[in-house]
Amino acid sequence: MKSHIKYDKNSNILSIRLSKKKSVDSEIQGNVVIDFGEDGKIVNIEIMKINLNEFIQAKNLSPFSLRELIKI
Repeated sequence: MKSHIKYDKNSNILSIRLSKKKSVDSEIQGNVVIDFGEDGKIVNIEIMKINLNEFIQAKNLSPFSLRELIKI
């Protein structure tokens, strides 16, 4: 599966789906949730309360390229 990146601007959550497998366990650290499949591999990552503009500045990405990447 190709990774799927989605940003919900209403809730300020960036979600990175790495696998179609079902999540059976999660680990939470601060505003980051990492979901694991039965095999222990990461299937999804969610970063909550993320400001997209701050993310763009921190990564030195242009707003256009990032918006295309996450399909805002």
